[in-house]
Amino acid sequence: MTPAFIILTAALAGLVALPALAAPATPYGQWRVTLDHPGGALPFGLEVIPAKPGSKAGPTAYLRNPPERLRVENVSVDGETITLAFPSYNSRLVLTHDANDRLTGRAEVKRSTGAVTLAATGTRGGYRFTPSPQKPAADLTGKWLVSFQGAKPVTGLAQFKQVGNLVSGSVQLPSGDTRYLAGELAGNKLSLSTFDGSYSALWNADLAGGVLTGKQFAATSTAGSSWTARRAGGASIEAVAVEKSAGERLAFRFPTSDGKQVSLADPRYKGKVVVITLGGAWCPNCHDEAIFMGPYATRRAREGLEVIGMQFEYGDDKARAFRQMDSFQARYKLPYPLVLAGQPTPESTKAALGALGPVKVYPSTIFIGRDGRVREVHVGWAGPATGALNVKAKRDFDATVTRLLKERA
Repeated sequence: MTPAFIILTAALAGLVALPALAAPATPYGQWRVTLDHPGGALPFGLEVIPAKPGSKAGPTAYLRNPPERLRVENVSVDGETITLAFPSYNSRLVLTHDANDRLTGRAEVKRSTGAVTLAATGTRGGYRFTPSPQKPAADLTGKWLVSFQGAKPVTGLAQFKQVGNLVSGSVQLPSGDTRYLAGELAGNKLSLSTFDGSYSALWNADLAGGVLTGKQFAATSTAGSSWTARRAGGASIEAVAVEKSAGERLAFRFPTSDGKQVSLADPRYKGKVVVITLGGAWCPNCHDEAIFMGPYATRRAREGLEVIGMQFEYGDDKARAFRQMDSFQARYKLPYPLVLAGQPTPESTKAALGALGPVKVYPSTIFIGRDGRVREVHVGWAGPATGALNVKAKRDFDATVTRLLKERA
């Protein structure tokens, strides 16, 4: 064997021994993103999926608050920067992928007090709060009565499902439900969070003596709201309050984004059953209601049902409000007109609704019979995260519409 052959053999062996080079990391894939939120880091899951080769459609993304997998409205990837836009909320999440295979950026959300920016970071992974949580001290599965103390005490109903350490569920309050909460019970410490592109909440609590005691933080609640919860047993609550009417007539004339004026006196509504939704694009529960309302309005239109979305949007910038309303309508393919009725303040909603105002809870619905008179008002809504409460809300809504459609004008 010649020296040259030995040297060549050794060189080839060295090449074979080299580790395979890892594929360059990209901003696509599964991420654990946290927002710098009052009360601590608020985590949620994020999937970013590249466009299919040859497809005209761009990349897609989903926010994960198990069991919910919520598609992001608009996704763009420019180099290493991901922009996740929610025009129906007028919010966005901007994240930049760095050389360490991490994401950094910010969430820009709107609140009644103005714009709020929350710093955001992301790492690869599927866990929510802790990668290796302690063994849970209990199983929280079931119903819990939740109490908030303060000048006006509030009581709600939490429904939890626990598998191992993982906890998911929702809390129905008089003001609406919390959408999909997801997290864990590590030892006796409960941690839950949610983020839907705009609405965000962080819940934490300690479990002792069968009682949960903790705080809940929204995007601007730096002090948090104290809450306690106890097993509900057979107790329940009415998520939607039904208010009977004395047969008032509701008179209004409000504009759509294209300048048309909508009134109940229009020929389109004569002899029809009309449902008026009271909401706003800023309201997360209104988004959940719209998922139900759009297909329902389409399905029953031939029977004589009309729907009008009466929107109350923050701020004096009507052009901005109309843009957001249009994005909200487009997101859910709503087949009925949305009108700008004012701002979500007691004074503005009272002026718009007269004796039926002010609006107590968003969303609420007004039911008008074929005779043009108000027959019922349903205050509140229970979204899909609430399970049986959502089923009941839809069943009661349908029963009211069906009863009114059977009446003669």
